[in-house]
Amino acid sequence: MLYEVYIAQLQIFNYVLLTNFALILFKTLKFKFLNMALVQRLFLLLLPFVIATSCGAIKGTVITGTLQGAENMTVFLDELSITTQPKILLQEKVGADGKFKLSFPDGVKKGIYRLRIGEQVADLLMDGTEKEVVVSGSLSGLNEFNYTVTGSKLSEEYLKTVRDYIDKKMDVPALTTYTGKTADPLVGFQIAARLFTFRPEFTDLHKEVSGRMNTTYPELNLTKEYASIIAQLEQQMQAQMAAQKIKVGEPAPEIALPDPNGKMRKLSDYKGKVVLIDFWASWCGPCRKANPHVVEVYHKYKSQGFDVLSVSLDGIDSRTAERIGDAAQLNEQMAAQKQRWTDAIKQDQLAWDGHVSDLKKWECAPAGEYGVRSIPQTFLVGRDGKIVAVNPRTDLEEQVKKFL
Repeated sequence: MLYEVYIAQLQIFNYVLLTNFALILFKTLKFKFLNMALVQRLFLLLLPFVIATSCGAIKGTVITGTLQGAENMTVFLDELSITTQPKILLQEKVGADGKFKLSFPDGVKKGIYRLRIGEQVADLLMDGTEKEVVVSGSLSGLNEFNYTVTGSKLSEEYLKTVRDYIDKKMDVPALTTYTGKTADPLVGFQIAARLFTFRPEFTDLHKEVSGRMNTTYPELNLTKEYASIIAQLEQQMQAQMAAQKIKVGEPAPEIALPDPNGKMRKLSDYKGKVVLIDFWASWCGPCRKANPHVVEVYHKYKSQGFDVLSVSLDGIDSRTAERIGDAAQLNEQMAAQKQRWTDAIKQDQLAWDGHVSDLKKWECAPAGEYGVRSIPQTFLVGRDGKIVAVNPRTDLEEQVKKFL
């Protein structure tokens, strides 16, 4: 508030000076004794005040917005970090009309931020040159990226990319390439962190983005934090590979489970084909997001001998079944779990016949045999029945083409 009063006073003072200058000039012309030296001196005297007030009017950063459903709540702007808790920079009350304003007289420095209202957040990526940033949408849509940002080029680029992926205009390989090679490194970082997450299997992508961060934003603490996280991811990846029960070059253990109609399907029936074994579940968000690309590759190469065997970890484990107790209630809930599984198959258009499950959730026998501790988890089996790749997600098509 004091800053805004200061700027207003400067602008009034500037207006008075310019008005007086105009009057002097008018009188000079009126009485026809124009003294150019005097006019020139007056102009030079006023110039610093003109510059000061002109610069002051656009100095700093102002973030405004209108969010339906956020009336009379509190909006926070947090500065984000990988290794420490978010830092609250400013908080303001949202008006009864859903409008808010956050003013930063010294500007907002380059980095990753978030607007936070209740449990809803909106990502903001700043390059440090922003003056007026406008956020619009509804409170309930923030976590789903259903909001718009203007006045921040990085935020606009980030939101467009995420929306294209959500709306299936961009598949996983395209998103991976854009994130690692094309996007501004800050945008690439946020996509890698939010969409791919810090899972060990995405270590190569994070390393690529981190390298570009080091080149473009070497001064940011975020860049240094990112490098330390990648070192940890590499250690996790090495430990994970060492602990893997199934390794490349080994024969793929047999899988024999019923499909939704009760028909028994075996992995050995696929011998002579390149088969993707896909451990997934209807309740697994990352699995469902990866499905469109698997569908795409399946349709593209099925005529050349590529197929998919999907092993679902839907169902009820023994501990839950024991807690339920009543047989009729258990059967009812098991039927509901099976329905969710078959509904997900239809919704995601998983067109292959190989859908199997024992509906025992994490107690699924093949999951234990293959050492599956998280999903999605995939194994690519060559025509000879041996494992040729573990977790081929972002490079699935290249791996399939390689072994067909």
